[in-house]
Amino acid sequence: MRKIFTLAIALFFLALLISVAYPYSLRNKASELANGARYEPTECWFKHDSFDQFVQWSLNTTMKRIECGYFSTRKEQGKSLFRLPVVIVRHSLWRNSQHPIINIAGGPGSSAWLDSFMIHYFWLPKIEKNDWQHDMVLYDSRGTGLSKPALHCDNYFQNSLKILAQNLQPEEEAKQNYDVLQQCHQQIAKNQQYLNALHHLGTIRNADDIADLANLLKIQSWHLYGTSYGTRLALEVARIHPNKVASLILDSVYPQEIDGEETMPDLYLSAVEGMIKACEEEPTCALQYSELQKKLYTLLRRLNKKPITLILEHNKEPVEYVVTPSRFYSLLYETGYDIKNIMSLPNVIHSLYANNNEALHHLAQTSLNNMFDESFSNPVYTEIECNENEIKNKQAYIRNINKKYLYYPILKRWQLAALENDFCDIWGAEESKASFHQPVITDKPTLILTAQLDSATPISWGKAVAARLPNSEYHEFKASGHAVLYNVACAKDIVRRFLNPEKNYPVGCQSDNPYADGQRVVWDSPDVGDVF
Repeated sequence: MRKIFTLAIALFFLALLISVAYPYSLRNKASELANGARYEPTECWFKHDSFDQFVQWSLNTTMKRIECGYFSTRKEQGKSLFRLPVVIVRHSLWRNSQHPIINIAGGPGSSAWLDSFMIHYFWLPKIEKNDWQHDMVLYDSRGTGLSKPALHCDNYFQNSLKILAQNLQPEEEAKQNYDVLQQCHQQIAKNQQYLNALHHLGTIRNADDIADLANLLKIQSWHLYGTSYGTRLALEVARIHPNKVASLILDSVYPQEIDGEETMPDLYLSAVEGMIKACEEEPTCALQYSELQKKLYTLLRRLNKKPITLILEHNKEPVEYVVTPSRFYSLLYETGYDIKNIMSLPNVIHSLYANNNEALHHLAQTSLNNMFDESFSNPVYTEIECNENEIKNKQAYIRNINKKYLYYPILKRWQLAALENDFCDIWGAEESKASFHQPVITDKPTLILTAQLDSATPISWGKAVAARLPNSEYHEFKASGHAVLYNVACAKDIVRRFLNPEKNYPVGCQSDNPYADGQRVVWDSPDVGDVF
């Protein structure tokens, strides 16, 4: 009996040794490429060790093998200008994926949310729930999040708050916004390291980084998963590094041929009008919230005469937020990023028309919380957008605004004032070549997800990309905002099936079924007591 017990103990410790030692042998080693790019494995900056994993396994819960490291970009001007954090979440304990998924953040300027809180409370549960059957690689792109250097400007948010606390005419607000961005650029220019980093940003360089990282990690090819600007970057990788691409997952498509600055005035109007129209076409919403467009016109005129001052909260301190016509319309436009906020839009207009500010207060607080995402890099956003987008014909641009904004005179002033105080006069030292804006053509398997209520990347952009990609699969959702996979729960099942066609997973969302998840908007007011 004692021999059996001793044998059992020995087998237990042998299993423990194997469960720790073998997975450790699969970890990526330090490596370097001829162009100077290199990868250095490191201890994770968040708690996650082998013993924790063994305890999870022994309790019959899913165990994730996680690796961390730093990726130094290829040498430019004789040195690597960026050191980017990398987190690899393995799907299997016993093998590495030959074709991992790499998450490509949006923006440009968004981080991948690699701090300890987001890894544990966002990424790990999300990866578990998605169950996409491949390793997931997370990284911060140049200048964002935990990258070194991370490009930010001191007092940027505080200066923005000061602007929002004032009742300004469109011309004065545009000038003050311009001054804040000018001060930001001047601050960066005083630091040579930051200035060099600023001048080495862009989609093509980011695409080179993704290819270099594949080579450093000994990866055959990526499943590229991009959202918003991340789709533009994924398409660029497919164009210039096709051998590093297994497939593309494009959520809310922002293609190369679209000029983000030139299309904004049209998007700004059509997004809000489209959400109002969606309510008008749904009988219950139309009955409960009648004549929304007329009420909106009335509210803009009313706010022009007498703006509303809201008392919001930032860092547990009260702050003033003056709701002018352009700021009110911007709040409505921003709802297109999240289906919960979209559902509140009719109620915001309706209740404010009846002199009830409660729903507006909730929306403004949500917007303020999102604006103060300190992981977002405004310098990265402005530099890349100004490099890669430009108004080709200013006179035609002005004529378009005068025509489209006939019924929105105060918003027309705001658009024209922003043109007069164009921050791209300061930012964007390196304009992109005309070839960059040519449509990307690839025969790689491509999954395209679009949303009819998306205010930032309309469905027409995704449809155009799908039409020219011979191996694409297109899904369109009525009840979703920007970033379908964050708005429609069952969309993850479409991705799982796309990535693993041989396993014959259930279809998931039926995007052509009007009653399926993601296809019906339940118009309702938000829970104003629950602001995240």
